This record gives sequence, structure tokens and C-alpha cells, in this order.
Amino acid sequence: MCKTAQLPGSTVGVVPVQYFGRELKFAGNRTFADWTITVINDEDFIVRNAFERWMNGLNTHRTNLRSAAALTPSGYTQDAEVYQYGKDGKRIKAYKFIGAFPTDITPIDVDWGSNDTIEEFSVTLTYQWWEAVADQVF
Repeated sequence: MCKTAQLPGSTVGVVPVQYFGRELKFAGNRTFADWTITVINDEDFIVRNAFERWMNGLNTHRTNLRSAAALTPSGYTQDAEVYQYGKDGKRIKAYKFIGAFPTDITPIDVDWGSNDTIEEFSVTLTYQWWEAVADQVF
């Protein structure tokens, strides 16, 4: 039910060091921006309910507690994958997001004036790092 996603990016920070009146730049730590997907909502809310349960396991609305299963990162993170397809429908590129978990689910507008649109919502996931799936024959 995922309508849109992005292929990942990353940033290598810069560490400036002053040396004899000149600024030298050295490579710093790599950081990874959050990953946002757009999901088509179905009338049974199957995907949305799953994301809401996942987030509720991280921190409940009422009690402000984490579920017992989510006490460690391995209990609340999942690996996720995104694929790019060519014009012939074959996968041409794949990425794997390691240790992902949702941090935001956008609201869904309920409006009878929008009767010619399909309900959608976005989910923002954070993750530890991504890996390009290399030399995989699809």
C-alpha cells in the first residue's frame, strides 16, 4: 500500500581545523536523514493500525509506558527495504534500512468535499543506517 518513498541519502560531516592561519577540512561522522513514506489508506485501516500499534508499543498514550517487547532496540526496530523499478517492471536498485522504527504518522483529513481523492497518510521512520543491496539479480 506504499505509494511513494525515497531512495536514501546520507551526509558526511566536516570537521574544520585551523592550521597556520588556514582552515583545513576533514571528514567527520556520517548522518542519515529520516525516511518518509506515503501510504494509501484502505477502509479497514490495516496498515495505519499496524503503524499505530507499533508506535503505541514505543510509548502508550494513556500510561506513557513502553511495552515489554520494546525494552530493547531489537524489540521495536525492523529492517525495511525500498526498490526502484525500471520501465519493464524489473527491480533495478534496492536499499535496506537497518533498525527502522516510526517516529511520526501524519493525520488523515476526513472531508466530504474531497470525494474524488484516495485517503493517504505519511509515516516518518528513523533508522540506524542504510545499505545498498549490491549485485543482486532481480
